[in-house]
Amino acid sequence: MKFDIVFVTYNSKKWLKKNIESIIDSDYDLKNNVSLYYYDNKSTDDTVEELYNLKKKYGDKFNNFVVIEGNANKGFGYGNNQAAKAGNSEYVFFLNTDTEIKKDTLKELEKKINESKDEFSIFELKQEPYEHPKYYNPLNGEVSWASGACVIFDRKVFEKCGGFDKNLFMYCEDVEISWHARQMGYKIKYLYDLGIIHYSYTEPGEFKTTAFIYMYINNLYLRCKYGSLKNALKGLLLTGKAMYRNKAKPTLTDEQYKPVAKKMRKAFWSMFFKYLGARIYKHTHMRKGSFEPRFINLLDYEAVKVNSFREPNNEPIKGNPLVSIIVRTCNRPDTLRETLISLRNQSYKNIEVVVVEDGKDTTSKMINEEFSDLNIIYKAAGKHVGRSAVGNMGVELSHGKYINFLDDDDLFFYDHVEVLVREAVKNKYEIVYDTAFETQYNVISRVPYKYYVKYVDVIHKEQFDRLALYSHNLFPIQTIMFERKVYDECGGFDESMDALEDWELWIRFSLKYDFHYVNDTTSLYRVPLHQDVSKERQEFIDSYLDYVLEKHANSKFEMTVSNAFKTVNRR
Repeated sequence: MKFDIVFVTYNSKKWLKKNIESIIDSDYDLKNNVSLYYYDNKSTDDTVEELYNLKKKYGDKFNNFVVIEGNANKGFGYGNNQAAKAGNSEYVFFLNTDTEIKKDTLKELEKKINESKDEFSIFELKQEPYEHPKYYNPLNGEVSWASGACVIFDRKVFEKCGGFDKNLFMYCEDVEISWHARQMGYKIKYLYDLGIIHYSYTEPGEFKTTAFIYMYINNLYLRCKYGSLKNALKGLLLTGKAMYRNKAKPTLTDEQYKPVAKKMRKAFWSMFFKYLGARIYKHTHMRKGSFEPRFINLLDYEAVKVNSFREPNNEPIKGNPLVSIIVRTCNRPDTLRETLISLRNQSYKNIEVVVVEDGKDTTSKMINEEFSDLNIIYKAAGKHVGRSAVGNMGVELSHGKYINFLDDDDLFFYDHVEVLVREAVKNKYEIVYDTAFETQYNVISRVPYKYYVKYVDVIHKEQFDRLALYSHNLFPIQTIMFERKVYDECGGFDESMDALEDWELWIRFSLKYDFHYVNDTTSLYRVPLHQDVSKERQEFIDSYLDYVLEKHANSKFEMTVSNAFKTVNRR
């Protein structure tokens, strides 16, 4: 497979050598299949000289090595467009200069493109250590937009889009071209298990003036070009506030913010007529109903995880303990299939999947035919015994040191087990938990399983707080991983309960153990979209509330004054 790797440089000398040496170290046929194209945006340092030095030293190792010198800094998108035009390979790989690829990146990239190119035309690599925290489909990796720092386009699709939007100097041009491609019916795949190193920040939460300004300025442009009139007006209000009020608190003082706001106002007026042009474009070129743009919170274009920064850790997990995933199901193999796919995708491989069915066997045939590669134990109760009973049955059948529940309509992201078991082993925690996306969805059909996802967000993201736990459930069930000994000491689900059984279990666990929070989002659970279904479901859940309170009327725990103070003041 042939790749044109495209770079835009601007005072980038310090990054170039390490970047190109990482490519040279690739386990790939560079001479026949890889060409490098650099477009320089009129650098004021020695970037161009360094590029020619690198070409002289390494140029013969590639199919082509081209340096294009621009006569002015016309922005990231413009530079990428010019460099891409110089090549002719089937795939255009847009890569930042402050990156390093890994030895197997290109080989694995070719493999993954070949596996998915019938469905996907755009591919985004994972960035480490600052992974883009946006939501993606954990089953097939489909994502709503791709980062321009490391994205691969089928050249035909890129050219059909007309390249990056020339009106965007920098920032948000990757969202715009992603939306443009989706508007034409093309799909984007996030390669969550194929990463590169990107030195995008020196520390978590680092403030970048240029990024801050253009995220607002170009967010408004996207709202004008793709959003409703309401979206556009809201964007205008957000930008207007940012131009006159400090929106970088507590990063900058009001005095420090003044020059930032001045630059933002200048950028806004330079874009004014482009905003009007974008609005006209929407009404003359956009196909109605082809795709729905998302404007979330202030400046997000997709639901986001609670944490985007994670230090890369490739060290083996000490002891490589077995983790048992207990999956409760009941006569819906088509639904269960997705859950098992998410378990197949796990980066941590020493897992045991225990599927327990509340009733007769309706699932073993599907499991045997489609998931023989997974370490699965399956058992059907034979008759309806309830969610709690089959949950306990699953634990009794398991062999893992650690236990994690996953209901048959919920999903793990690829790193869920690894994140939690690494934290538990490293710190010798008995119970760990993180956060999950809540997805509001509407089931279209059960067989085959089809549904529509309307809304995604992280709802539960609280530090452990016993007082809060005793008033309501803090944890979606699949977010908690615990040692088997905790279950053995505290007991399992109360089998008289068919709702709130997990909350009651966590209450008993908390009387003896602490729960340790991991700042990450690694799973999703689903709730009904329609209010009538949600209301009926909530009424059923609430019917068990009095039972739980009565059962624990005499349950007690000790708390020091110091811990009580910390708990109350953390809220």
